[in-house]
Amino acid sequence: MAESELYFYKGDEEVLQKIKEKADEKTETALLKKIQDSFNKVLDGKHLSFLLGSGCSSYYIEKEEKKWEEVGIPTMAPLATNFYENILSDDDKNWLKKDIKLDITSAKFQDNLEIFLGTLHSLIYFYETTNQSETDEFIKVKGIIEKARNFLLEQCLNETKRGNEADIDLINLYKMFYRKLLYRNTNLPKPSIFTTNYDLYSEIALDSLGIHYVNGFSGGIKKYFNPTIFNYALAEKMDLSQGKWSVIDNFIYLYKIHGSINWVQDEEQTKLFRVREIQETTLENLKKKDVIMIHPTPLKQNASMGSPYSDLFREFQKRLMRNNNILITLGYSFSDEHINNLIYQAFTIPSFRLIVFGDFEKSNEIKKLKSLNDPRIWIVGGKLENEESLHYFKGFVEQILPDLSNDEIDDKIDNAIKTLFPR
Repeated sequence: MAESELYFYKGDEEVLQKIKEKADEKTETALLKKIQDSFNKVLDGKHLSFLLGSGCSSYYIEKEEKKWEEVGIPTMAPLATNFYENILSDDDKNWLKKDIKLDITSAKFQDNLEIFLGTLHSLIYFYETTNQSETDEFIKVKGIIEKARNFLLEQCLNETKRGNEADIDLINLYKMFYRKLLYRNTNLPKPSIFTTNYDLYSEIALDSLGIHYVNGFSGGIKKYFNPTIFNYALAEKMDLSQGKWSVIDNFIYLYKIHGSINWVQDEEQTKLFRVREIQETTLENLKKKDVIMIHPTPLKQNASMGSPYSDLFREFQKRLMRNNNILITLGYSFSDEHINNLIYQAFTIPSFRLIVFGDFEKSNEIKKLKSLNDPRIWIVGGKLENEESLHYFKGFVEQILPDLSNDEIDDKIDNAIKTLFPR
């Protein structure tokens, strides 16, 4: 079994160093306990926010020894490789390179499908503003964008693996994350979950657990985007005679700041915000819709000015700029400039703290944050003895996020449901 290679930086201080130097205490248990004890205090912070990146929905299971299978959603680099090799035709590649001067083999496009898509969207904008929307080039670019959109839809829906429950471990991991968050001190404000992911794993987990969540949509049969709902809380009446209310415990704020695969443009003329959340999330149904998704490139600085993105980014900034706010990033490589700018602005607030679960050796932005030597910035990660990474979503949820619930009660509830309602 390999030795733990964990790290925990508070600014320029390696918090685990003293433990590592003591031969009699140099165990994974001691290292993890030091990190856990520090993080337990974080959970008592007044304002707590999480930023979940694409790494949180990327999940592998070991089918055979040292042979792994992806049952979640690939991150952007493998998505790009798959699209270029298996979806984009040779004719499309040659046309892009010859006529548009866009070479997908260049470094900037090779590992990032979103930059590729952002560039194509900029071409569409150029054609539309120069009255070239009837040209063959415009039609060709639109067709490639549609291929990429449908490819992303198929990947994010993960229908095959969801259908046969191959991704059940990933769903259970999301459920564990949200269930553990529920048991934070009930007198503190409810946590805010921001995510760049288009997929529905958060919603699947929350629905399965019966946790109420606000995601910016309200209504009954038709749910429309309405940002004012982020100012609401779900409460129960405690004293009928005096009108006392108490916010319920199982409640989460969920912000999908890059959009979602089940958000569509609706033509309802009576609505101020014409973005609707649909429930029938099959690939066949979604392919017919104008699905709302934007891609994290410099071009998004302009794209995100429109609703609903302007509202979602405003909420993100508003949460970050509160006093005593703590932001925890998971599965996020800091590759999105527009999000990074908002995070960096929050450092103007003395009480702001940033906790990054990530590999500073593989991300230049995380390495840059580490070089600031700012004690308000924590960077946690490394390899466990079982060779899993502590800074991955799985490592964080299982090893760091404390389970404050009554496990025995939870187990009995689960057992009762399975017994009374067998499949």
